Amino acid sequence: MKRNTLAGNKSEGEGSYVTFRKLKKCRTPLTLSFVLITSFSFIYFDFEAFGRIPKSTEIPTCTREVTLKPNRSSSSSSSWYGEVLPSCAELMRQPMYADGSFLTNRNTTQIVWRKRHDGSKELTVPFTCYLTRYTPEQAGKCLKNKHLFFVGDSLTRYQFLSLAYFLEYKKWPMRFHAGLQPCLDHIDENGNPTCSKKEEPSVCSENDWENIGGWKSYYQAMGGGTDGSMFHGRMESQSIRSGKGFPTVGTMQYTSSEEYGEGNGRTKLSAYMELGSSGMEPFHGFNFTGCGYNATCTYTPERYEQNEKRVRNSDFDWEYPNIVTGFGSNGTSFHAQYQDTNYVFYNRGLWGGIQIDKAEKMMSAMYEMTGGDEGRRVSNNRCFFRSTTGKIRTNSTLKDLESGPVRDIVRRSGCEYFDIAFVTEEFSRIEDSYEQRSTFWDQLHYTPWVYEELNNLLLNVLCNTKDF
Repeated sequence: MKRNTLAGNKSEGEGSYVTFRKLKKCRTPLTLSFVLITSFSFIYFDFEAFGRIPKSTEIPTCTREVTLKPNRSSSSSSSWYGEVLPSCAELMRQPMYADGSFLTNRNTTQIVWRKRHDGSKELTVPFTCYLTRYTPEQAGKCLKNKHLFFVGDSLTRYQFLSLAYFLEYKKWPMRFHAGLQPCLDHIDENGNPTCSKKEEPSVCSENDWENIGGWKSYYQAMGGGTDGSMFHGRMESQSIRSGKGFPTVGTMQYTSSEEYGEGNGRTKLSAYMELGSSGMEPFHGFNFTGCGYNATCTYTPERYEQNEKRVRNSDFDWEYPNIVTGFGSNGTSFHAQYQDTNYVFYNRGLWGGIQIDKAEKMMSAMYEMTGGDEGRRVSNNRCFFRSTTGKIRTNSTLKDLESGPVRDIVRRSGCEYFDIAFVTEEFSRIEDSYEQRSTFWDQLHYTPWVYEELNNLLLNVLCNTKDF
């Protein structure tokens, strides 16, 4: 049998051909392997790629070139693949692949970022399967009555806000931030600019808010301002940046309209920003009021100032020595704010590597937070460690830590490893200045189209096996 992986040169562009050099590892017939036969083609996976048997000995490599030609008659993702491969949803209906882990597994999947007309890129896995491009209606039905909890750095916050925006507005945020105005380089195939306007700053770029009040205006707009603001009263923000020398609070919670569930069972997205390089800083916050359920959330200047005074006086509704204690069995007041969590995503990210001892405790706590064995069996609840996104000059030591011992800990805990570091790896190698400006608005944070693609990938992982 032969296992195909992919590497080499590729030419990406609207309506262009894509050529890859396929590296084939030539195995003996005794290799433990699995071939999935579909109505379109076949896909080979070995069990080692999923970490279930020891790594095999070194295998000689053969190569050949393959050229893919996109279907010019359609702009959908499937047009890139023709009818050579199945959809990822079809593949995930096979029990072995139901969790979707292969989609971010560097041992089994080749990531291809296909360039769009406006300079953004579409995430594809064209030699494995074709990803579903989820519509707001499909995403809403999949996430109906679900609670998703995002914990991590600022990029995790922006992914959370991008998904909340998608559910609220039934479209993704504009693909480029307002800092690229006048939007001359980012025009879609219909001639429309795809940058945010300066008077309509992006939820995915704090930089857009610098000249209209900075962090204060940003957090207030997310939390409802004086009239419901950005999320029409459905986002509650308890976030504060009170200045150097004082702690920061970064908590938000979005509750969908009743279109995505009834009563208290509607789709809910929560976010907590973990700040600090040590990873063991004090863990604190304010209670949510639940205003998102009836779309009455506001975050007026007066209330922001009140919360700012409370931060300066360390007057929190709940506080623990560190995040490990808060997520642990003694974090009762914290857990009361995040009850009935179905999916939790954790990422240390830009703050640096996670200590091994902390990783063990955090991932075990997150497994219990989603209901443990019963939550997995009855409700298919899931917990994930989200590896650190690729950025300019990525730290290779961090990559080795997360993809090695941390990944092993995640699996032992019963959680899953969502390898965004692999998915975004090529972004750390961008040298062209135009490509950098189109992908990052600084050297760390992405332009909004990247979060759109990461969220669509996440929806494929969570939703592809569901009937709705």
